[in-house]
Amino acid sequence: MAVILARVLGVTGFGIYAFCLSIIQILTVPAMLGGQSLLIREVATYRAREEHHLLLGLLLRFTQLSLLSSFFLALCAFWFGYYFYKESKILSAFLLALPLIPLTTAIRLQAASIRGLGHVLLGQLSMTIRPLLVLSIVGGMFYLTDWTINPHYAIASQISSCSIILVFTSIFLYKILPKSVKQGRPQYETSKWIKYIPPFVFASGMQVLDKEIATFLLGVLQGPDDVSLFRVAQRGALLIPFGLQAVNMTIAPTVSTLATAGKMQLLQRLVNKSILGSLAFALPMSLILIFGGPWIIPLVFGANFQDAYHPLVILSLGQLFNAATGSVGLILNMVGQESVTAKSVAVATLIGLILNLVLIPTFGMLGAAIATSSSLIIMNILLFIGLYKITGIMSIPKNNL
Repeated sequence: MAVILARVLGVTGFGIYAFCLSIIQILTVPAMLGGQSLLIREVATYRAREEHHLLLGLLLRFTQLSLLSSFFLALCAFWFGYYFYKESKILSAFLLALPLIPLTTAIRLQAASIRGLGHVLLGQLSMTIRPLLVLSIVGGMFYLTDWTINPHYAIASQISSCSIILVFTSIFLYKILPKSVKQGRPQYETSKWIKYIPPFVFASGMQVLDKEIATFLLGVLQGPDDVSLFRVAQRGALLIPFGLQAVNMTIAPTVSTLATAGKMQLLQRLVNKSILGSLAFALPMSLILIFGGPWIIPLVFGANFQDAYHPLVILSLGQLFNAATGSVGLILNMVGQESVTAKSVAVATLIGLILNLVLIPTFGMLGAAIATSSSLIIMNILLFIGLYKITGIMSIPKNNL
């Protein structure tokens, strides 16, 4: 989707669009009150125990709280946007994007509830079809407006697609709810649920900030052109850890089994093999992007995005290091050391925030790329050290075995 929108909107238009959506992504995290992970867990628990009155109460209470928080944050964002951008061309697009906060919040919480009820694929479908809906609506607008389009049309397409998805997720959720839930009277454990909110918001907030903070600060401190070019470079570099993501999905159950059984030598061998598998994809992809970038970027995104090349090189090096250290975070989580992962991510995100604030005013998107890669490298080093201290496992690319 990013490739098509970048070509259609151009550098400045795509930058405005990406900046607005970055803010929406950041604000959606507190608006959900940690509800994505919390609802999946608690809905599944109440369903398994057949505590249907509490299940209904949980769904109703989180609907109420998330609506209040999302509208409050949208109001705060309206004030922020009007105060900082009243003389800018960003203002109208930014204000238009604000309805996405409650819409996205509602969709994600409903999808989490659907997954908690045991319909995993159906719960993931809403976010999967969203880009296709957006592109379909953008394509229709592109045709109806004589082949011209701007960020407002793209954002309006996001709002339209979210509205359609929300209707369908609401219908799906109602249909799959057990009859005893729909016909029962709700019971509430509000104080218990509220206690769960801060850690879930913190964990998800760190993840989103790590991804979006550079884009947000570039929009605030530099402008839409830098946002646009950085976003293109970021999208390209994210191809590098694709092999690592595939490896993580494959080895997660085995890691948990071996760790539980205390078979650390076998786990070490699995880690070594998984890193080699990750690098088998990451290293060639890095070389392609680093040396082929001057030709690939204009071919894919257009000649106006040529300046994204140098940030792409910096981000690619950071992602290559990420792939080379392997599944450190996953392994820590599978051996019950989620707190070590959370602390490492938090420290790296904070350092990344500081570096972005220091480097962006002087170096623009290059500074953002340096800060982002530095944060990623620091996070992996901290995870590597934590994994070695706790388990004795060395997550380094070496042959075995």
